[in-house]
Amino acid sequence: MIRSKVIDILRTFTKEDVKKFGDYLASPLFNKRAVILNLFNIYKKYYPDFSDKGLTKEKVFRKLSEGKSYNDEVFRNLNSILLKHAEDFLSYLNYAGNPVTVKKHLLSEINFRSLLPVFEKNFEESVKILESEKHRDIEYFFRNYNMYLQKDIYNSFINRFSSEDIIFAEKNLVIFFITKIMEIQNYILYECRILGLDNSLYLNDNFLESILKNIPSEIKQLPQIKIYYNALKLEQTNKERYYGSLKKLLSEHGDLIEKEKHYNMYADLIDYIKRTRPKDDLKTTSEIFELRKDIIEKNLFTENFITNMFFLNVVKSGLKLGKSGWVENFIKKYSGLLTEKYRESTKELSFAFLHFEKKDFGTALSFASRVRYEDNYYNLEVRNLTARIYYETDSYEILTDFINSYRMYLSKNRALNIKDITSHTLFLSFTGKLLKIKELKKYHKLDELEAQVLKKDFINKYWILEKIKELEKE
Repeated sequence: MIRSKVIDILRTFTKEDVKKFGDYLASPLFNKRAVILNLFNIYKKYYPDFSDKGLTKEKVFRKLSEGKSYNDEVFRNLNSILLKHAEDFLSYLNYAGNPVTVKKHLLSEINFRSLLPVFEKNFEESVKILESEKHRDIEYFFRNYNMYLQKDIYNSFINRFSSEDIIFAEKNLVIFFITKIMEIQNYILYECRILGLDNSLYLNDNFLESILKNIPSEIKQLPQIKIYYNALKLEQTNKERYYGSLKKLLSEHGDLIEKEKHYNMYADLIDYIKRTRPKDDLKTTSEIFELRKDIIEKNLFTENFITNMFFLNVVKSGLKLGKSGWVENFIKKYSGLLTEKYRESTKELSFAFLHFEKKDFGTALSFASRVRYEDNYYNLEVRNLTARIYYETDSYEILTDFINSYRMYLSKNRALNIKDITSHTLFLSFTGKLLKIKELKKYHKLDELEAQVLKKDFINKYWILEKIKELEKE
């Protein structure tokens, strides 16, 4: 099997991309060497995986050169040329995929060549394309500015002054500038907080305020300006009022923001809640759940897939809030969007959690047993769930042995981080104490145990507290 950068690119192609790239290489405008097209056609036979053992340099070279002896220098040179064409083709796809960009370059070339009779028709088409865009985000305003800049150049050629066109172009440039500054400053503050970076590139807090004081009210009142302003102020001040304002603005005007940025702003809201609210409070769980639910209902997943951790967090928080019906529908409807590597294990684990909450412990254990240990997270989650199932089914002897095995896993697995080891060790410690109280009926020790639990932070703390409350009623 050949390992090369050009094959890495070809592996990402869709069937339509493969066809277009073939046409691209067949065009003398882009490629004048037939041998390069022939090389691509040979590679194409191994699409999409390019993993066939028969795909070797020597075999490809023989097909390409009609049986000549393999020449590594020549072969590498041909691959380099094909790689350059593949990179240029990717640039072309990116360019052609944005009709506004295509029109902007066309208008620029029309002005350069003084092809004035065709300018207005193409300009009107450009405006229609821009106005049909769903998102009216930062780049929308910049594209508007660039389009009207070309219109201003055209107007100068025909000796026609248009104050409306100039004002419109300048207005869009100002909006672009302000929103972009706020976006960049927000990012700098975030990086400084998360990574501890130097904040020398952060402009002082008064810089933006002084700009906003001196811009027209109609710009200041734009939803986009308000969204980026409140997002920045939330990162800057950590104040609740900016959280509330940003959440409301995203609910009412979030569709104006590009999908990825829209998602990231919801992620910022969730991050704020996690940093500022009591972790084990049901109100905190509910608030985060509703934000994640908004992400789902607005289909804000980047690249149209859901990460396994996002998926499992939705499942666990939904079940904690007693929304088993909604969670079941979510698993069935959205598990297909999980990345392939984690899809089956995440789905099985989610159903295991669901049936545990329904107190169908046998079915929960069955689903848990089908989870593949993709990494330590899945292994720990299955062990933790299994321990709880043994407790719930009064399988005390099995649970005692299982706790010992669980502890052994924590002590011997060097790949685990300290946080996970501490969290699961505390869970096992309190589960063991709970089990002894239940078996020996020493219920007078429950208050002491509850006080100890409340002081600590560990996995499924809420379940331990729930079991304590149940024993208090006995």
